[in-house]
This record gives sequence, C-alpha cells and structure tokens, in this order.
Amino acid sequence: MKFLNILLFFSLFSFQALANPTSCNQTPAQGSNNYIIGYGSLMERESRMSTNPNAKLVEPILIKNFERLFGHSGGNYKTTFLTLIEKNGAKVNGVYYAVTLEDILKTDQREKSYCRVKIDHKNLDLYGRKVKLENTNFWVYAANAERLQKPTATHPIVQSYVDIFLNGCFQIQEEFKLESFAKDCVETTKEWSEHWINDRIHPRRPFAIANAMKIDQLLSKYFTNYYNHRIE
Repeated sequence: MKFLNILLFFSLFSFQALANPTSCNQTPAQGSNNYIIGYGSLMERESRMSTNPNAKLVEPILIKNFERLFGHSGGNYKTTFLTLIEKNGAKVNGVYYAVTLEDILKTDQREKSYCRVKIDHKNLDLYGRKVKLENTNFWVYAANAERLQKPTATHPIVQSYVDIFLNGCFQIQEEFKLESFAKDCVETTKEWSEHWINDRIHPRRPFAIANAMKIDQLLSKYFTNYYNHRIE
C-alpha cells in the first residue's frame, strides 16, 4: 500500500525538467544577469539574508505553470518542506532578487537537496513591473524526484517552518501593499496535511514569533483543526 501511495504521488506530481539531469544547477553564462526566485523560506528577509547578506531588496513575482506543495522530504530532519513541481495552469507567488555567481553557489549549498532550474520568461509575471529580460536568468530551487514525499506522521509539516514561510509572505504584503499576498501564499500551496506539528519554541507566547498572531488568524480560516495541532 505504501508503495502504491508513493507511485500515485509521482504520477500526479511529476517534474518534467528533472528528466534531463543537465537542466539541474547549470552554471550561468558569463556576463548574464541572474535572479533567484524564493517561494518558501527564501521569502523571509532574515532567512534569505542568512545565506546572501546582500539580498535585502526583493520584488514580488508570480511563476505560472508551477505548483507549490508540501512535498520535499527533510530526510534525517524528520519534516516535510515546500517544493515546486510543473503543473499547467497553476501559479505560485514569491519574490526575486539579484545574485552574483558566488551568491548562487552559496544558495546551491543551502538548497543542495533541491534542483536549481531556469524558469522560462513566458512563465513569469512581475506584477506589472518592468525588468530587462535580455541575457537574464531567473532560477528557482524545485523538486528533486528522489525527495518527493507527502507529509507523513514521521515527516510532518512543522509550524516553525510554516512561520518562516508566512512571515516572509506578510513582509512582502506589507512592503509592497499587496493586500492578498499572504492569503495567496496559503491558497496556492497544496498538500497541507493533518500531519502537522506545532514546534514553536514558545508555543504559549506567540508574540515571540514575528507575525505569529497574523499567521494563526490566517491559517485558522482554512484549517478548522489548526489550533489542535500537537505541541512539541
């Protein structure tokens, strides 16, 4: 039964770009302009800058024909993280920021269990902003077929990671006055699961976590059992 569930998951959520291994972690062309797109923890300012200290300035972006889901196994870390897969008609909101080759190599190391792929310009919506696209690459860390896995009892969604993700969404919403950006983060994310652990360091002091009250209020609108998640 477990094998059939895994097989079904892969049949539903195949990532076509991984069929060609050479598409993963390509070295950018000399003299090109490069941007990384963040759609999970890289949206949060503090998390992003812990890897690339110069990545303070970001802009909002939509990636078309890709879907964000909880589907990346944390392996020994016993959690399930966000990832991206190709899916016609889907869209994902996120941020993009300029990087050097050194920045890319640092982020490759941080996201080494993912595959960095180049997004076709036709799949990008920059919220009406103008960016020179000639000789420009937009990179995203997407699904690695070996790590695709739905949340399980042994590898659940963890609140500390959800907090980083949605705190980043609220940062972008407030900075760019995008009223529904955080809401869109929730609604364009799939595979939310009952396998969800509240592992906040201070679970009875939510004000100790940036935007925790807003995160709780938003998620409780979508998940009726949200406040019942087991605390660890």
